Amino acid sequence: MWRYKELLPIEDTSKIVTLNEGETALWKSTGLAKVLGLRNLYLKDETKNPTWSFKDRGTSVGVSKAREIGYQIVGCVSSGNMAASISTYAAHAGLRALVLLRTGVPIEKIVHMLICGAEVIAVDMPYPRIYRLGLELSKECGICWVHADAPMRIEGQKTSSFEICEQLGWEVPGKVVVPTSSGGNMSAHWKGWRDMYATKLIEEKPSMVAVQIAAAHPIYDAFRQGKDIVQPVVEGDTIATSICNPDPPSGLRVLRLLRESKGLVEVVDDDEILQAQKLLGRTEGIFAEPGGSSSIAGLKKLVDHGSIDRDETVVAVITGAGIKDTKSAIKVAGKPYTVSFESELRDLIATLFRKSEELH
Repeated sequence: MWRYKELLPIEDTSKIVTLNEGETALWKSTGLAKVLGLRNLYLKDETKNPTWSFKDRGTSVGVSKAREIGYQIVGCVSSGNMAASISTYAAHAGLRALVLLRTGVPIEKIVHMLICGAEVIAVDMPYPRIYRLGLELSKECGICWVHADAPMRIEGQKTSSFEICEQLGWEVPGKVVVPTSSGGNMSAHWKGWRDMYATKLIEEKPSMVAVQIAAAHPIYDAFRQGKDIVQPVVEGDTIATSICNPDPPSGLRVLRLLRESKGLVEVVDDDEILQAQKLLGRTEGIFAEPGGSSSIAGLKKLVDHGSIDRDETVVAVITGAGIKDTKSAIKVAGKPYTVSFESELRDLIATLFRKSEELH
């Protein structure tokens, strides 16, 4: 990612904190594209970052800036991915980390933070309230708060768009599909395209597509209703906690960029996300967490509804790895077979592959 250091806001390069984040693969889909009926589908696989999510891009710049300024503590409020990333990069930089979590975060993510030495506090409050408290406490306690919409984080995460364009041979896709919660990552992707357009690296910008979840979709509501504000909603239960935000801090910014880019927004429920998670794994071999699979669930709905042209180039961003939340995946993954005798094993394998040949 630091190949783009001239376009990132760090003056003292000796303060850069990096774990070789970025330069993730952009896969040309074959199996999934066929199922969805798309001719040119690409998957930006952010699960291959050091802590298995796109958050590492923003964390790298945020923690680097904290070191440059002279902070000894970094922190964030998170639903999991950002906190795991902050914990990892703080440890690598020799800084302390404070993480405020909403209750219900998957244990796989919490263990990651604790192993890296972060001070982790689970707070039984709505996410927006924890978010505001975190900002207040960071000022009182001298903590560099690298939260979801922090400018430094946006700067780091915009590099994903740089890579997409470069990997496509400097061709601009028709649509870029991004799971959307606080709106920070969608804002970052759009800033990347705007930066390239402003520097005349590209002559047009893509249409952005936001995917929200049924448990909290205030941006979807505002966009569909033609409103100029994003109003908070009552949050419901969901397996996709990483993209559940009833009062997104960057909601208005996302609303504006969707309109500026002639974009789209879709909402998906837990069942659609689980089916997309399974489909992504079985067609492309990518194990994404529920939030990371939502881009595929939203894309499927939009294609089925005729909102996306089957001939245009589409990039779907896969934001986080499934290994961080196995409890949800178990619901659709199925179970292994169990045998006790050699004859059972032979018969089962013969049956399984005979069935496979019949299907083909």
